[in-house]
Order: sequence, then C-alpha cells, then structure tokens
Amino acid sequence: MKSLKTLAAAIVTLALTACGTGNTTTEKWTSLMPDQELKNWRIPNGEPDPATSPEEIVVSGNKVMIYAPSDVEAPLPEFRNFILKAQVLTEPDAASSMWIRHGEGYGYEIALGNRRLDAGRLQRGSLVNIRNIYKSMAPDGEWYDLEVEVKGQNITVKIDDILLVDYVEPAEPYRLQSELGIGLLGTGGGTFVIDSYEGTTRVRDMQIRQLPDDATGRTDAIDETTDRVIRLQQEGFPVIDHHVHLKGWPQEQAMDNSRRVGIFYAIAPNCGIGFPITSDADVSNFIDTTRNLPAYMAMQGEGREWPTTFSAGSRKMFDWVFTDALTFTDTKGRRVRLWIDDEVIIDIPEQQYMDLIVDKTVEVISGEPIDIFVNPFFLPTAMMDDYDALWTDARIEKVIDALVENGVALEVNARYRIPNAKTIKAAMAAGVPLTFGTNNGDPDLGKLEYCFEMMDECGITAEHMFWPEYN
Repeated sequence: MKSLKTLAAAIVTLALTACGTGNTTTEKWTSLMPDQELKNWRIPNGEPDPATSPEEIVVSGNKVMIYAPSDVEAPLPEFRNFILKAQVLTEPDAASSMWIRHGEGYGYEIALGNRRLDAGRLQRGSLVNIRNIYKSMAPDGEWYDLEVEVKGQNITVKIDDILLVDYVEPAEPYRLQSELGIGLLGTGGGTFVIDSYEGTTRVRDMQIRQLPDDATGRTDAIDETTDRVIRLQQEGFPVIDHHVHLKGWPQEQAMDNSRRVGIFYAIAPNCGIGFPITSDADVSNFIDTTRNLPAYMAMQGEGREWPTTFSAGSRKMFDWVFTDALTFTDTKGRRVRLWIDDEVIIDIPEQQYMDLIVDKTVEVISGEPIDIFVNPFFLPTAMMDDYDALWTDARIEKVIDALVENGVALEVNARYRIPNAKTIKAAMAAGVPLTFGTNNGDPDLGKLEYCFEMMDECGITAEHMFWPEYN
C-alpha cells in the first residue's frame, strides 16, 4: 500500500496546499464526479485512464487520483463533516482504496477491493490498520454501494447499507511510527483520493452532503494508549475471535461491540441434538437471518452424532466448522460432558482415564469433518491439580500428530486459558495453524487477553493463524 508520505508528495507535485477554506454546510447532495474536461480529478505526472468520463471514474494499475479544483492555483477542498456516497466495482484481483479527509500527510484509508493487501488480508470496507474487515461483504465484479460518514471524531463505513466500521478517534490515538499520519488532521478537513495499487477499480455516482462543523457522532472512544487491539491492527495481525456465541446477546449488540473494540467476530451457533440448531432447515434459517452481519459464521458441532445430523451441504454454508472432545462415552457406556463435574465419574485409575480422554480426542480430530479443534487439552475439575503431569509430552504429541495428519487448526481458548505455552509452541513447531477463541457463556467476551498473552510468550505471528480456504 502507498504510504501517507507518498500521497503527501503527490499533493506537493500538484502544487496544491491545504488551507482553511472552511466547510460549506448544505442539505443538498453535490456530485464529485469529473467535469466535462476531467480536470477536477487529477493524477500527478499523468493523465486519467482513457475510460474515465463524467459518468465513471476508472483507475487502473499503480495510480493516484486526487479530487481538486479545476484551478491549479486553488487550495485543496477541505471536507470536514460529511456523508459520502458512491457506487464501486473492483475487478478480480484489483487492490485499491479511498482516502478521506486527506491533507498533507493525514487522512484515513478505506479499502475498496477484496484483496490480500498484506498479512492481515483486509477486505473491502476496512478502515485500514484501524478497524480491519476480514470477510468480504460484496463480491468482485459487481457494483456495490459505499457510504462513509464523518461526524466530529466518529467515522462510519457502510457497504450495501451494512454497517462495517463505527470508529471513534480518541484524543490520543495510538499510531505506529509508519502510521503517524493516520488521523483527522485535527479540526481541519481534507480532500478525497482514489488510490489504486493494481488491477482496475471503477467509481460512479460519487456525491457528498456536507454537515455542520459542529456535527458529532459517537464519542465513546477506546483509550488507545493501553489498547492492544489497535496495535495489532497496525501490525497486520488478524484480530479475530473465532468462537463467539450469541448467548443472551442480540445480534446487533454483538456487532456493535465488535465494531467498538475492533475485534472481528465469528458467530458460532451450537449445532446438535438438544441444542438450538438440530437440522439442515435450522441451519438454512440461521444463515438467512445472519447473512448481513459483518462477521464470520461458524458451526460448532455438539455431541458425537452431529456429523450425521447435518448434511455436508449444510456444513458448507458456514465459513468453518469446529468441535471439541468434551462429550464422549466412557468405559462403562456413560455419556460424559467433561465440563459438568457431576457427569465425570473417575472409577478407574486416573492415568487410564487420561488415556481415555486422549484417545477420544484423537478419534474426534481424525473422524469428524472439522476445520478447527476447540476447547483443546481441557481437563475436568477433578483432574486440574495434576494438569501438567497428566498432559505429558507423549500425550501432547499424539494430539498434535492427529491435528497435522488431518489438517485441523488448534484453538487458543481465552475462556479456559488453554492450551498452555508448551503445547502451543509444540503445535507451532509442527506447523499447526492457530485460532483465537473465547467460547463465551454470556455477553462478557473480554478482549482475548489470554490469547494475547500467549502471542507474546510463544511468538505467534500472522503467519501462524488459520484462514478459511476461500479467503
């Protein structure tokens, strides 16, 4: 991606300087499309794409287009508070973005295309390196509606009327040295830049409605001086909670929390006999009712009969499928759920019971159609005092070998604080992809604190993380 310094240099090349022209408030929508002479969108040291017209802006290859007045001597426009609307189409493999409120080295970047721009694999609608979106909410090759609103320190981004970003810039925003210019340029304003890296991007019907200088939106900013999430966003690490339940939590409340804290969620319904989703029809209904949520959808298989309860077609409606090995039948034929103390009857030597847990774990990983193994290396309360002694190197290796042989990722679980660092390092050494997950029992998700602890202790990077095949 081009840096803010590169774009600032482009502005200097155009011999334009931002100065205080003020913001003209209007209830009317004003077109930002090129005029008949194509002069109000300029390309430093170049010409517009031959396909660009007053009806459609076309940007191909490595090129920058800056919205500027026709008069070269005039200052850059200073749009401060506004609602911007446009229709955008990115051809397959196009990488591009739009900068808003851009001055000399300041502004925010919004991804326009679905492209793996870096290790974070940002998707369209991302407020780049501030609130990253990891799942595409609109396909390449089709027109989608983009809406960006700035009110005071609040920036929102919508695609096809789906709210993806709702960010509040704090008084002291945290920025890496390479990202120091990402910001709203104080109380000033800025112009718009369409920034193409490669491929072709098309923009039409781009228009703006300016809002009063004192317009305000949300003001509940996160304190970024201590926030780990904003640091990881700027470092290109995919900040995703792969294991979120809507337990006592309306969909929109969950999405609001995701947008506020900056952690992208995977919503995981419990699927199996005796759980909320028990059939293919239930799966179809769930997908229909969550289709417009800016989140991944994950199936959590429950019990050991779930692979035959749901068809392969239903499983493929989800972005990924996971299960755990906490439910099994013990040596006496009793159904056991390891997290329920009353169901854990250890009437054989503890070492034999531990071998039973390991064997059942390997059976699940090897025999069930999953992408991720969750709640891993869990032990019941009665065995927790001997946790490290029971999870011997040989037992850990047996489970990890099953993960490798079956191409299954391993969850680092924030709720139960498992696995431990030794196990995570062994999995990483074996090439097992990792996910971060909460498995919340109520709306108190936290912010993946244990997962971040393990990042530091184990050296987890973006390259160690799991991605669905299509992403």
